Amino acid sequence: MALVKMQDMLHHAYNNKYAVGSFDIVNLDQLQSIMNAAEACRAPVILGLSEPHTDYFDLALLANAVEAASRRSEVPVAIHYDHGSGIEGAVRGINYGCNGVMVDASHRSLEENITITKEVVAMAHTCGIPVEAELGYVPDSGDELVFTTVDEARGFVRLTGVDFLAVSIGTVHGRFSGKPQLDYPRLRHINEALQIPLVLHGSSGLNEDQLRRLIANGIAKVNAFTSITDRAAKLLRKNARAKDEGYLKLFTDVRAEMEEEATRLMRIWGCAGRAAEVFEQCDPWQPAIYEIRFNLPGTDAEEMALITRRGQQALIQIPGVRAIKAGESINSNTAPRYCWQIQLACAEVVEPLKQHPAFINFTRRYLNDDATDRTMAVYKEQA
Repeated sequence: MALVKMQDMLHHAYNNKYAVGSFDIVNLDQLQSIMNAAEACRAPVILGLSEPHTDYFDLALLANAVEAASRRSEVPVAIHYDHGSGIEGAVRGINYGCNGVMVDASHRSLEENITITKEVVAMAHTCGIPVEAELGYVPDSGDELVFTTVDEARGFVRLTGVDFLAVSIGTVHGRFSGKPQLDYPRLRHINEALQIPLVLHGSSGLNEDQLRRLIANGIAKVNAFTSITDRAAKLLRKNARAKDEGYLKLFTDVRAEMEEEATRLMRIWGCAGRAAEVFEQCDPWQPAIYEIRFNLPGTDAEEMALITRRGQQALIQIPGVRAIKAGESINSNTAPRYCWQIQLACAEVVEPLKQHPAFINFTRRYLNDDATDRTMAVYKEQA
């Protein structure tokens, strides 16, 4: 498995003054093009699943594809839940396989931003997962920009415990309507005050010199979407004007177009050629399995099916619980008869799981008094 801990990846980038690209994924063409570019460049990469984009795809299906691509990758990968609105989205992202989450309450008051971010940080850190937040406001093109201040940034990080901070220093999401006016001194002062990896949103439209100067002043993660998808859209329009040769022909060379742009950006950001040292210096991200084996004497098949349904409904909502598989021995002489495998984001989730009210209430009602031959074990998934 090529998944590595996102905090290790970004601290390596920060300490070595390069940036890792975070690409929000919306379909398989884009996923394949980004992975092809990263492997060709030997670059670490972050694959993003953005909450505002979930109207355009089935999150469960695309998350499975992103994780499958990560598992077979030849370069280090992290999976990031991007622009989450609060605790519910962050839990959903973690339970779908993300090992980094962003909470974006930058459009709210500073007090609300702190409160929401603290809640997400407390939950995610119990799962061993780092959190990115945004301070100031990086707007969509045409909206009013609110710069990040050094004093607010210092207090925000101290109060929330956030791991990475997206800063507003003159960029906008989407396309620039004019020439970017980037505040490099502001970024330098924020970096000096915080000494944590900083994040750039709204990178499309910046030239090579601007990007390198931003990275030299603390940017360790660069979000990229518009510059990639705009090239794809332009080619799709060109293909659509050609003679009608069917649906698939519309996508001719679209993947190669996105791959070319991603490759160009990875080389500018300085992450190209870094894969080997990132693998060497970053811990792998390893999902875990919490297994419970037990007997329930006197329980018939119908009762057991009801218990299983209620258990799955209760436990799947717990942060870090990714799936629950329930099985029954095919050999009636084998004890214990029942086996539950609770798939977890990582081994750090085990203790929070056992202390969660939903887990306590379920096991107290259905297992503690009646279950016999009960055994429990934790396994790390092998790469």
